[in-house]
Amino acid sequence: MDETRDRGGAVVTAWLFILWKHKWLVMTFAGLIIASTFVFTRRQAVIYEASTQIVIDLAAPRYLPQGGSEVVSLGLGNTWNTKEFYETQYRIIRSRMVAEKVVEKLGLDRDLAFLGIDDIEDPQERAQALEKADAATLLAGRVKVEPVAESQVVFIKVRDQDPARARLLADEVAEAYKQQNVDRKVSAATEAVEWLRKQATQLREAELAANEALLAYKQAQDILGASLADTQNLLGEELQDARKRLREARQETAGLREQMQLVKRLSAAEAQSSVDAVLDNGLIQQLKAQLVGLENERDELLKRYLDKHPDVLTANRKIKRVKDALAVEVAGIKQSLQRKLDVAARTEQRQASEVAELEQTARQLHTKERGYQELATAVESKKELLAQVELRLKEAELQADSRANNVRIIDKALTPSAPVSPRLMLNLAVALLISLVGGFGLAFLVEQLDSTVKSQEQLERDFGLTFLGVIPRAAASIKNTDRYILENPTSTAAECVRTVRTNLLFMAPERELRTMLVTSAGPREGKTSTCVNLGATMAYAGSRVLLVDSDLRRPRLHRIFDMTNDRGLTNLILDASVAVADMVQPSGVEGMDVMCSGPLPPNPAELLQTKGFRRTLERLKDSYDRVIFDSPPVVAVTDAQVLGMQLDGALLVVRAGQTTREMLRKARRLLSDVNVHILGGLLNSIDVTRRGYGQYYYRYYRQNAAYAEETPNEVS
Repeated sequence: MDETRDRGGAVVTAWLFILWKHKWLVMTFAGLIIASTFVFTRRQAVIYEASTQIVIDLAAPRYLPQGGSEVVSLGLGNTWNTKEFYETQYRIIRSRMVAEKVVEKLGLDRDLAFLGIDDIEDPQERAQALEKADAATLLAGRVKVEPVAESQVVFIKVRDQDPARARLLADEVAEAYKQQNVDRKVSAATEAVEWLRKQATQLREAELAANEALLAYKQAQDILGASLADTQNLLGEELQDARKRLREARQETAGLREQMQLVKRLSAAEAQSSVDAVLDNGLIQQLKAQLVGLENERDELLKRYLDKHPDVLTANRKIKRVKDALAVEVAGIKQSLQRKLDVAARTEQRQASEVAELEQTARQLHTKERGYQELATAVESKKELLAQVELRLKEAELQADSRANNVRIIDKALTPSAPVSPRLMLNLAVALLISLVGGFGLAFLVEQLDSTVKSQEQLERDFGLTFLGVIPRAAASIKNTDRYILENPTSTAAECVRTVRTNLLFMAPERELRTMLVTSAGPREGKTSTCVNLGATMAYAGSRVLLVDSDLRRPRLHRIFDMTNDRGLTNLILDASVAVADMVQPSGVEGMDVMCSGPLPPNPAELLQTKGFRRTLERLKDSYDRVIFDSPPVVAVTDAQVLGMQLDGALLVVRAGQTTREMLRKARRLLSDVNVHILGGLLNSIDVTRRGYGQYYYRYYRQNAAYAEETPNEVS
């Protein structure tokens, strides 16, 4: 929680620093905006506003009798489209039509002051301006409608440079809107009266023609006597009886045909044996019984005698006579059935013809009835429509004479005592707000356009570097900045370097930091000064430190310590017999020696990759606790990459406000490409004189240094 709060406070502090850094830009921008607003406001014409209060009802008062309805309705009449209705009324109030009525009534098209051309002195120019002026459009643009929420009250507001004229215009616009509302209703009602009169005349003529057509039809169809309904009822009963008789005749004919077909299919023998099953005839039944008896007797005889026995032959003859009689009787029955069938068929045909005639008569009667009903319906509809039109005509005539209105003026306008525009204080307040926001945005924009690295957040967020600390910018009065910390070990800057030292030594306790490279992305970023000051703080802590000037192109350590550069690193690399002690020189700080570059070789990078350098590195590690190498910039040459590959780690020095993001990104990539262990980044030359910025970083070191000393294993 505390860490989050501290980080949030740091962000706010950084923002405040940006604003303070660009304070003159923000103040200049704000001053220009406020001054411009003041001048513009003072040059504006003074405007007054008057308002008239009206009520717009959803419907006008009704004067028609109970049950009557308005032919032309003023207002909505229902609440389905209330919002649309009122929006329409507001647009009418602001319309050119209403404005033209006011212009015509007050003669505003000739009012030079209203048109704003009274200051033109040249008569010809004034006449031309008057001709081009559009008073109605000008007035409509000055009208504003403000409805009162949850009510039907509306304020009509008009602005003008003259307060009295503003009051007059507000009242006249309200009157014009109210009058046009009535005029619109009366005009529409008058048009409705004329149209309804024409319709009534046409409907009377149409009704007369329909009655004449109905009478002519009745005469032509001979239906003047009994009504068609009675005739249809009688005909329907007759048709029903005829259809019933036809059904009975058809049933009788079908039954006879069925019997006839059965009799025809039977042979004589079959007829003798089974005709009684379908024909109810007493003689046949008697003959059948006689035949059965004779056949039984013959069967008894056959049991005693042969076929040729006289008694058997006699029995057969009797049986034959009975069968012949039975056949004759069946033939007679067939003839009788045929006669009955013929009679039934003729009866059925006669009944069918009667039904067909009755149906034809019914169809003809239905056609007559339909034609009659169409003509009668036409007569009734004409009567009803004529009655409705005559009723609406009376209502329209009443409405045309009525002056009922759904618009009422409840408060006329008062002469305004104070102008509504321009509002100087409001404009200045808005200008101040806009200028501050714009100024802040401009300051942050300028800050974003600055491509240099300036903060811890950039090092950590944009480049993924461990932030090791900062070193404040030396005051302009300090001559030798490289030795400032050596000469002022209790200064704030010295405390900052000690924080860096602590972070370096305790950032990875499992990996001892014996050899270290101090480099930067570009030249003049303070890497040599950092190397000297960092070495001194390590020596103060009790370590035996050696500063090695490995910049074999532009060495500087010998100048800082006022030493000769005739011997040093290159001698040790090229000659293994040279003693380390002979190549180092005392720095004046207890525990810290300096090894200058020595004679400059033509090929520094190649020399630093030789076995001689690796041998020299091991010899130096045997003689000192910490060996710090000052190298050329990473981006300029490959020396730093070559050195970094062979050392325990590299420290990147970043000069605040000078090192660009692109340069630092390239330096980090070059070191990472050859697997150099980058210890972190150090932000150099922080301007502690700027409000907030230096205090923030100074507080950071003090807290971080104390924390490192108390819990070294957790510092990062």
